[in-house]
Amino acid sequence: MKLLINLAYQFWPSLYKKRYYKTLDSLTTGNYKCEPELLYIQQILKSDSVFIDIGTNKGIYLYQAEKVVANGRVIGFEPNKSLVNYIKPLFTKAEIYPFAVSSKSGTAVLNIPKKGNGLQDTRASLEAMGEDVEKVEIQMVTLDGFAKEKNLSKIDVVKIDVEGHEFDSVKGCENILKTIKPIFIIEIELRHAHYPIHEIFEYIKGFGYEVFYFDRKTLKTVPFDYKQMADFQKDEYLNDFNRYINNFIFIPN
Repeated sequence: MKLLINLAYQFWPSLYKKRYYKTLDSLTTGNYKCEPELLYIQQILKSDSVFIDIGTNKGIYLYQAEKVVANGRVIGFEPNKSLVNYIKPLFTKAEIYPFAVSSKSGTAVLNIPKKGNGLQDTRASLEAMGEDVEKVEIQMVTLDGFAKEKNLSKIDVVKIDVEGHEFDSVKGCENILKTIKPIFIIEIELRHAHYPIHEIFEYIKGFGYEVFYFDRKTLKTVPFDYKQMADFQKDEYLNDFNRYINNFIFIPN
């Protein structure tokens, strides 16, 4: 079976993608096996949208976005080059960059947790993670700098999932927050945050944004107050996409 999967990846990427991302089928069942916010991006993206995925990981948001975005742009940032090498052959129409998005440009160290005899690539972070990690030097950019370099004046949706580095990523979007004002979908978790949790919410709200979460039953956005965070992220909810809410939606007024 493993050989057949590898052959499909190499020679029939469309078939491989359909099998690999089959968990997205659960989005129509109400018993979620992956992030329900994937439904939300399909609600708000249009054919000509520009979607930016910061922390593409294995591309689940890219996969969902490309179903809608036909004439716009799908742009991904992923500093872990092993993941970049994995997703590039699968998303040939997306623009995928091997960079971390942060509050400044330059070089940094990506911490990749070790797991058994291998690495837990999907949990890599720029934040400190102890000693049982592999450290890899990577390049950082700011989204403001990238947008200026690429003459990118239209951005509709930005998704950020960077394992605790989200506040730095957002700080590198100051001009975009002031001028372009896209919708932001940001993973924020008490267990990963290395900063006072209210600060990122207040920072973004200061640019004229309101905060929401995506309700699992109504499939609509509901106003959110960061004081609710502990109730949304109880330990017993972890890994239950029906109850654990860690993606927050920032919509300009």
